[in-house]
Amino acid sequence: MSKIYINGKFFGQRTTGTQRYARELLNQFDALLSGGEYGNLVMEVLVPRSTGPIPSYKTLKVREVGRLRGTKWEQIELPLHARGHLLFTLSGGAPLIHSRNVVTLHDAAVVAAPSGYSAAYRLWHGAVCRRMAHQAEHIFTNSNFSLTEIVKWYGAPRDRISITYLGSDHFSRQDADYSVLSRLAIKGKYVLAASSHNPNKNFQRVQEAVATLGQAGVQLVIAGGPDNKVYRDGLRSGGNARVLGYVSDAELKALYENAACFVFASLYEGFGLPPLEALCSGCPIVVSRTASLPELFKGVGFFCDPYDSADIAAAVQRAIETQPHSEELKAFAQKFTWERCARETLEVLRHLQ
Repeated sequence: MSKIYINGKFFGQRTTGTQRYARELLNQFDALLSGGEYGNLVMEVLVPRSTGPIPSYKTLKVREVGRLRGTKWEQIELPLHARGHLLFTLSGGAPLIHSRNVVTLHDAAVVAAPSGYSAAYRLWHGAVCRRMAHQAEHIFTNSNFSLTEIVKWYGAPRDRISITYLGSDHFSRQDADYSVLSRLAIKGKYVLAASSHNPNKNFQRVQEAVATLGQAGVQLVIAGGPDNKVYRDGLRSGGNARVLGYVSDAELKALYENAACFVFASLYEGFGLPPLEALCSGCPIVVSRTASLPELFKGVGFFCDPYDSADIAAAVQRAIETQPHSEELKAFAQKFTWERCARETLEVLRHLQ
């Protein structure tokens, strides 16, 4: 029986959107394989040695291989251990010398919006994505927008790309840690933003927007931090924001639930997991009228022009004043499930093996 290997390098990385996707998809793969619905699929996760804590799965096997770490492990040792089999890379790069790759390309940001990334990351990741666009047996992505971008910028054949929307249920299962509010002295009405400090997340204009709202006591709170290996730092120092750095999922859930609204004025976005998490927590969202965000949040988000701080401020004002019913926001988010994402992915994989 043919085996599908999974590139587990992401287990050694900080959990941001792409790593969240990979972790949640494996959780669902394990549940579905354990239920016997995909009895013809055998999957094994390959990870570098000393990766750190790895979830305990019922059916998915996890095996440490090789002696190297990071990109060297991924490009040199991983393809040796996956030789002759399908290898699924859910996050980051894929081994260029492996002959049977399946990859998830979340967007084409490194070439479509390159100013947000470090030069080293942009050059390497862009080269890998271009190669995978032509070499991979199949490509998964997370929106119609991203599919169009991958075809446009990487030249990938449209008929080898599948769209699988991400899920929100990891946040509906998450308990909130409300102690974060008192511990960090967050009081009164605040607007929340959360992301890595990528310039494409547009924090500078968000800061300008919230500063001009003119409402006494309204502050901007930003969760997340820099990753200088991947992104240029797009957060202006000395601004009006309260910058928290990285927070736990439990703390973030509490911040979402208590915010007047969540603002995500991204300039380029392949999906937009943070606003979906905010909706899952009953928090109104302000999102850009660009990229994938209108596709995903039509009818539930307050839209803004991300290049116009006055328009961002107006949208935030509308969100604060309108305050949509939290149960309706949660119901919208619950339409996006990781089980559906996993099922749609497995249906493709079972025909490729």
